[in-house]
Amino acid sequence: MMNAQISNPSNPSTSITTCEPAAAEEGTFARLAHGKVGRLARWLAPVVAVAMLVAAMGGTWSRSALAAPSAPAAQVAAASGSKAAPARPDDGPDGPAGKKSNRKQVTGKVNLNTATEDQLMMLPTVGPSKAERIVEWRKKNGGFKRTADLRHVKGFGYKTFKKLEPYLDIKGDTTIAVN
Repeated sequence: MMNAQISNPSNPSTSITTCEPAAAEEGTFARLAHGKVGRLARWLAPVVAVAMLVAAMGGTWSRSALAAPSAPAAQVAAASGSKAAPARPDDGPDGPAGKKSNRKQVTGKVNLNTATEDQLMMLPTVGPSKAERIVEWRKKNGGFKRTADLRHVKGFGYKTFKKLEPYLDIKGDTTIAVN
């Protein structure tokens, strides 16, 4: 291992000792520094970039601070002299209370073994392709032995099955109705 001493001509008391590349290859410190620091730098670079972006934005990362108005609408209207409708207590976060949702209001049950595609499409989250898949699975496998067998049909995972479970049955008549 060969060492070289570098000194600063303007300040002779300052000097740095370095090693040549041949020594760096055989030294454990050089391998450790190259491997660990390289991986750390690759991981840390994006984190530092995001931190710099947040700092450039003013130091906050809050959507609500940007989305919230600086003053309530009633105060702005009063200051400008125009009349604005006061907020009603029955207004929810999604708008006025009278606004309808896009969800199907379903009552009754669907017999998975006898229901037609049209009856199956009355279920929430079930469209023509899912209804067709249910009927195909039923023909191929000889019917549903339990309602949980619906999970074997493509497009019906745990969450979808749990939403539909109150409306599913494997015996009896189909009594589903959409309100």
